[in-house]
Amino acid sequence: MCGIAGVVGTPESNKEVNKMLAVLEHRGPDACGIYTAGDLSIGNTLLKITGDMPQPLTGKGALVLNGEIFNFRELADEIGIKTDSDTELLFSLIEIGVKEGSTPIDAVCSVLPKVNGDYALAYACGGELVLARDPSGVKPLFYCSGEGAKKPEIAFASEKKALAFIGRKAKPFPQGGILGFNTENGKITEKTPEGYLKIKSPEKRIYAEKEALFHLKAALEKAVELRLTPTAGIAFSGGIDSTFLAALAKRIDPEISLYAVGLPDSHDVVQAESASEAIGMKRNLKVHFLSPKEIEAAVPEVIYATESTDPMMIAIGLPLYIVAKTAREDGKRVLLTGQGADELFGGYRRHEGFFEQGPDVLDREIYSDLESISKINLERDDMVTMANSVELRVPFLDKEVIKTGLAISPELKVLKKDGFYTRKYILRKAAEDLVSPEILWKEKKAMQYGTGVQKVLDRLARDSGFSKKQGNHIEKYLMQIASENGFEFVN
Repeated sequence: MCGIAGVVGTPESNKEVNKMLAVLEHRGPDACGIYTAGDLSIGNTLLKITGDMPQPLTGKGALVLNGEIFNFRELADEIGIKTDSDTELLFSLIEIGVKEGSTPIDAVCSVLPKVNGDYALAYACGGELVLARDPSGVKPLFYCSGEGAKKPEIAFASEKKALAFIGRKAKPFPQGGILGFNTENGKITEKTPEGYLKIKSPEKRIYAEKEALFHLKAALEKAVELRLTPTAGIAFSGGIDSTFLAALAKRIDPEISLYAVGLPDSHDVVQAESASEAIGMKRNLKVHFLSPKEIEAAVPEVIYATESTDPMMIAIGLPLYIVAKTAREDGKRVLLTGQGADELFGGYRRHEGFFEQGPDVLDREIYSDLESISKINLERDDMVTMANSVELRVPFLDKEVIKTGLAISPELKVLKKDGFYTRKYILRKAAEDLVSPEILWKEKKAMQYGTGVQKVLDRLARDSGFSKKQGNHIEKYLMQIASENGFEFVN
């Protein structure tokens, strides 16, 4: 996990990339490197988790990577190289394609369908810059392009604030996108490689519950195993998603730590204590009790991290920010979360209404949720965890879990019986052997309410003189905090 940045088309590229990397230092406190060729510069700030390979990697071209390639050892065996670095493996595969005559964008396109991972990358070679992002958008990437003083320019970075620091206005790079930029004439080429995992209809549907359970369990077990490291912990709220992940992780690492936050006696704290005891992990649980004063102090930090004053973004991001901070202080560098389970398996209350309109309607909405999950959830979660130099990992958005989840019939995701709905039915059934019934079938509050953070933000806004009756009082309070701290890049 890292921060990446780059600029093409200006003689000041090296200077500008250095400035952006300084802004992104929290994403990679272990090392920093830049590759410059003419008016192109790309750089990286490194958080060491897999291997010890400094970036950028250089050969015929140069690569910077933010993310993890979870199946890199299998891919390394296929081409006969020995490495403990996923970045080195990815670079080798791309370089093989280029040396065999492929264009840089075609070389990248040929490699990514083989990859199971979360990534944002930049590869520069022979007058072309290629940018790519994983299909779910787990890893953030922002960019801008336009006409410079003498030639076309493009700039990119892991966070918008880095681009704002050099005077650029950024937009999100699309989930699963691959873009090639000609550094001479500014021509932009977009490609989707054959077999590349976009959010698309499955070739085969799974209608039988037994078959669905078999494939889902296998995919989730593997996804958790791939993401565990000696420095991993789990963001734990006691809901079905994080409890299932914890129970699966316990089989591999019985000592793995579970991190929960909330005001004393809040729903999430009580639920986390109950769920951890139910799966035999009470001693693994580490609860951080929030106070109104701590929440108030964290507000500007979360606004800065998320680059937003949106009340929901801050209310959801703040508890996860403190979970990541607590985990980092405990020596962790990786945090697994249950993000993606609601989108993939029909976990939101609105999914009940879509199901009432027909299974096909629910199916379409699930696809829509997955196609927008980066903008709505993942960019926020990445930024609040990486503000503490902790990498976010999401087993429910593993390549194989997504393929399996999309293949499962929507009737197995939202179940209606005797007038009552069970959301995420197939996921709950998959956890049945590991999680007790009182946890398995229990509904959970949204994080901002379950931790008590929403109530504190409401009071802070009113105490600052913003009337709830006049509307948007929390947003007005957050905008005031952003203004007082000089966060001009916040929108």
